[in-house]
Amino acid sequence: MEEENNVQNIEGANQPAEKNWLTTLILCWFLGFLGVHRLYAGKLGSGALIAYGTVCAALILAINPVWGAMAFTAVGAVVLDDFLLICTKHFQDCYGREIAREK
Repeated sequence: MEEENNVQNIEGANQPAEKNWLTTLILCWFLGFLGVHRLYAGKLGSGALIAYGTVCAALILAINPVWGAMAFTAVGAVVLDDFLLICTKHFQDCYGREIAREK
């Protein structure tokens, strides 16, 4: 049974993702620091990690502004990278399918 699921995932990798490109872009723009765009794409682990990083950065910012700014910069770099990948239509969902505009 597991082998059939793996074969279906590999075969479906060439097809476009079922997620909407514009929705992913808007989620990344407005809620990127919470990882919502990654959660929408099915990347639960990395989406939760971005949200955790943002919370940690906010806590660090309250203690030490310099280290907090550096932590926010690190999280922001990941979000900016995702935003650019979405804009260039190279962002992938959890199955490795690119989230791109409908043709």
